Amino acid sequence: MRTRFILMLLIMLPFFASAQFNNQARAMHQQMNNQNQKWASERRASDQQWQMRNNMKSQTDKIQSAENKLAKEEKNKQKLEKKTAELNTDLKTNQDQLANLKNNSENNSDLQKNIEKSEQKIAKSEEKLNKSKAKLESSAKKIEDFKKEIETSKAEKEELTKKQEEEKKTKEAEKEKKQKEKEEKEQQKKAAKN
Repeated sequence: MRTRFILMLLIMLPFFASAQFNNQARAMHQQMNNQNQKWASERRASDQQWQMRNNMKSQTDKIQSAENKLAKEEKNKQKLEKKTAELNTDLKTNQDQLANLKNNSENNSDLQKNIEKSEQKIAKSEEKLNKSKAKLESSAKKIEDFKKEIETSKAEKEELTKKQEEEKKTKEAEKEKKQKEKEEKEQQKKAAKN
């Protein structure tokens, strides 16, 4: 009987040792999983913060770029307005000269040639004026587009800022919740010991 007991004990000893080892391994494995999850969540949070900062910088750069383009286009528009005004005065001057030539013409061939030249000048001036007006309209449209782009970018930036603030509040709430849970666990442990 004694030998059977010893034999049975020797046979079961590896099972007991294995069971105890499995509990330790399980506990160790659980700790490692918890640590890995903690690191993963920290990494995700860090990545989200980096992405938010990157998006904010991108929006700021986009706004700055659009404002620079807007300023450049406004200068261009002013130049075009000045050029258009000059072309308009030139056209009026040429038209006045043509009117004077026509009034003074007495079937003189020299005056007739001057009238034709003046008419050609007027045609060229009108063509230049029309081109200048088209460029001016195009410039005005570009300015409006840049203003809309700036407004859109600013709205997106505000949205990102709000989103970032909300995430900060959420993270702070989570930290407070974890801290409270930790304190409750410690109180429960103290109560269990007493």
